[in-house]
Amino acid sequence: MNPEPSGAPSTEEVAAFFQKHRTGLVTLVFTDLVESTRLKQQLGDTRAIALVQQHHARVRDWLSAFPEAAEIETAGDSFLLLFARPSDAARFALGLHTRNRQLSAEAGVKLEDRIGIHAGEVFVQDEAGDAKLFGSQVDVCGRVVNLAQGGQILMTRFVFDNARAVLRGTEIEDVQGLQWLNYGNYRFKGVEEPVEVCEVRAGTDGPVTPPISSDKAQRVPGEGELVLGWRPGMGLVVPGTEWMLEEKLGEGGFGEVWLGRHRQLKEQRVFKFCFRADRVRSLKREVTLFRLLKERVGEHPNIVRLYEVFFEQPPYYLEEEYVEGRDLRRWCDEQGGIGRVALETRLEIVAQAAEALQAAHDAGIIHRDVKPGNILVSGQWSVVSGQKEGGHPSLATRHSPLATRHSP
Repeated sequence: MNPEPSGAPSTEEVAAFFQKHRTGLVTLVFTDLVESTRLKQQLGDTRAIALVQQHHARVRDWLSAFPEAAEIETAGDSFLLLFARPSDAARFALGLHTRNRQLSAEAGVKLEDRIGIHAGEVFVQDEAGDAKLFGSQVDVCGRVVNLAQGGQILMTRFVFDNARAVLRGTEIEDVQGLQWLNYGNYRFKGVEEPVEVCEVRAGTDGPVTPPISSDKAQRVPGEGELVLGWRPGMGLVVPGTEWMLEEKLGEGGFGEVWLGRHRQLKEQRVFKFCFRADRVRSLKREVTLFRLLKERVGEHPNIVRLYEVFFEQPPYYLEEEYVEGRDLRRWCDEQGGIGRVALETRLEIVAQAAEALQAAHDAGIIHRDVKPGNILVSGQWSVVSGQKEGGHPSLATRHSPLATRHSP
C-alpha cells in the first residue's frame, strides 16, 4: 500500500506533542508493512490479522521507549510518527527492523517494514475537533518511504547527516555496525527542488543499488552528482583495508577528511574521501602535484607524504600522512592570544611556513590559500594545508618547538 497520510488524530494528541516540544520543525517517520496481502494468502485472514496486530503492538511498544516521540496517524499497515530528533528516528527504525526479524522467527513467516524519514516544518489545522498535519514535508516523507523496499530505511540528507553524527560510536540493541549510503538526488512529484536520498542499514554487506525510479520519484543524474554508496563514520573500516576511522577532521565541497588507525599496526593516517563525481578530477590533479613534488624534491621534510590513492571504484580517497597538532588560530587561542606568543616564536612560524611554500614554488606549484586556519602547529612540525579547491598538496616544515596536525 502507499503510505499517504489519512485519518485524523485527536486535537489533544497533536497539541500535546507541539506544546511539549514548542516547535513545528520535527522529524517525520513513515513505516509501511509490506506484502500484507501475501500474508493473508499464505496464512489465512484470521492468523494474518492476528500477526499484523502483534506487529502493530511491537511498533507501539518500541515507540514508548522514546519519550519525545508520538504516533500521529495509522492507516492500514502504515504509521506516521513524529520525533523531536533525527537520531532518535533512525535508532527507532533500526530497532523496529530488529523486532520484525524476531517476530518473523517466532511466526515462521517474513515480516518487513519499509521506512522513510524526513525532517521539516509541518502545520496543524483544527477541523471540527480534529487536528490534521499539512505541508509539503509530509508529502516528501511519503515519497521517500515509497522508494524503499522491505527492510530498508531511506532518509533525506539532513536526517542522514544528523543521525550519522549522533549515532557514531553508539551501541544499538542487536545491531552490529552501521553502513551509511548516499544515492544522490531524486525529483519527487509535486516537490520543486530535488531531494537527496540516503540510507542507513545494519551491517556492511549487501549491494549498493539506488532506489528504482517511479512515476512519483525520478533519480536525477548529472555531471556533479554524488558518488553513490559507502560513507565514512566513527568506528567504520575503510572498505578493503585494515584502517578504522576514529575522528572526523573536517569536510568541504569534495567530501570529508577522517583520521584512521590501522587495526593491527596502530599507525594513524589521514583519509580524504571524495563524494562528488565532478570533484574526483580535482583530487587526481592533487595526486599529480604530489608526485611532481616528490620527483623534484624527493622525500622532503616540508611535504606531507601521500601513501595510497584509490580511484578505481567508490569510495574514492587519498591516504596521507597524519601530523598531530592544532591549526595556528586554535593554537594561538590556547596560548592566551597571539600577543602572548613570543616574537621569536612568531618569526619562526612565519619562517617555517615560508620554507614550506618555497619548496612548492621550487616545484612550480602555488598554494593560493595561506591563512592561520591552514597552518598547523604541534611539538615537532608546522604544516601548511587546507588549500583552495583545485588540488594543491598539503605542505609540512620542520619546526623545533612547534608543529601540526593534518587539516582538511
